[in-house]
Amino acid sequence: MESLAEKRFEMLDELTEKEASTRIRDVPRHSTFNGQRNQRFFVRPHHGVMPKVNHEPEHQLLTRCAGVPGNMADPTAVKVSREEIDWDYFYCLARRHSLVPVVFRRLQTIKDQIPGEVLHRFRKDYQENAARNLIFLDELTALLDRFAKAGIDAIVFKGPALAMLAYGDLNLRRYVDLDLIVRRADMGRAIEVLTQSGYVASRDLTGEQQAVLLRTQHNLQFTRGRVIVELHWQVSSELFASTVTAEELWKNLSTVDLNGRPIKTLATEDLLFALCVHGSRHLWQRLAWICDIDRMIRTNPDIDWPALSKRAKGAMAERMFLLGPALASTLLGTDLPEPVAKVIAGDKRIGTLCEEIHARLFDGPEQSALPLLTVIRFNLLIRSGWRSRIRYGRFLFAPTDSDLDAVRLRPRLHFMYYFLRPLRLLHSAMRQH
Repeated sequence: MESLAEKRFEMLDELTEKEASTRIRDVPRHSTFNGQRNQRFFVRPHHGVMPKVNHEPEHQLLTRCAGVPGNMADPTAVKVSREEIDWDYFYCLARRHSLVPVVFRRLQTIKDQIPGEVLHRFRKDYQENAARNLIFLDELTALLDRFAKAGIDAIVFKGPALAMLAYGDLNLRRYVDLDLIVRRADMGRAIEVLTQSGYVASRDLTGEQQAVLLRTQHNLQFTRGRVIVELHWQVSSELFASTVTAEELWKNLSTVDLNGRPIKTLATEDLLFALCVHGSRHLWQRLAWICDIDRMIRTNPDIDWPALSKRAKGAMAERMFLLGPALASTLLGTDLPEPVAKVIAGDKRIGTLCEEIHARLFDGPEQSALPLLTVIRFNLLIRSGWRSRIRYGRFLFAPTDSDLDAVRLRPRLHFMYYFLRPLRLLHSAMRQH
């Protein structure tokens, strides 16, 4: 039976199909920015070799749009540069970094400098995202009601809760799934509620295989049509980074208002720490994640930084945590407390990692998968001690849902997954090489 959310997605598709012929490629090749012709579309390869194009103006414009008024990222500074913008590249880059909503709002403030076709394309995507977010919000509240009816407490993590906490606006953040945290003891019943609601596990795993993941990972993914739900029992795997114990997590909850309804979410410090861990886990490949850190810091001036620093040290994740604020400060001009800025400045490796991440963020309009060795190297560098690096090694070799889905073993042979995991990693590295 088709869900209400899926019907709404289909209605959204029908509406947007009418605008399908309007694409950024339709921007006239003579589009101007600050009165200058956009010559970049006329670049021709010389003797069959594509010349390297300098996209620094587009990169600077994106970081300015990702910032907030009154700091170094103010887009009005573009008036001074008088640089031509390759709008096709800029649009694709904004999409890659999930920043179209934020960019559109900022471009509106200087719309007299933006080609009309470009602003129209951003407006269209912004409106589609706003409609999609409302569909997700309705589905989220329906799921919370079903969990409550089953006697299951649930915490909303990221998604619409983060949009309100960090941006104060549901429409300014793009998300493609719903993240919910339940107690580990409630996982069985929570899975049953999702199944009864029409969701299916992304991986066709047995109950015994799911039990393996409950020991080694931190979430399971479920889908229904185009709605994705990630059901967490921890913020992250304890072997990757011990962000907060389950007892502390449930003791220090906050609430956020979503359409007039109070929703449980993480406390500010817990959320900021979790976002930094999440960004590091994915090598900070999206500028939107850094934008989240910037907004969380700006909108919460009373953050207990000493407590966060103490927790990070206790979890052997101080560099991993500080990397988020360091990136926000470097790219978006986020003001950090002097003691925090001093610690960051004193760790040269953080500076090196920021430079590497900056280079990857702007290596093209499309994100590409990183080689396994690059991922491993990064994860070793964000850890400052051998104990934490050994824990990461254990995390790396812990079975994942893809391992369990690829090879079916009888329950008494599940210990073999710990031997198969390294072999699959080696095979993956060899294929990439």
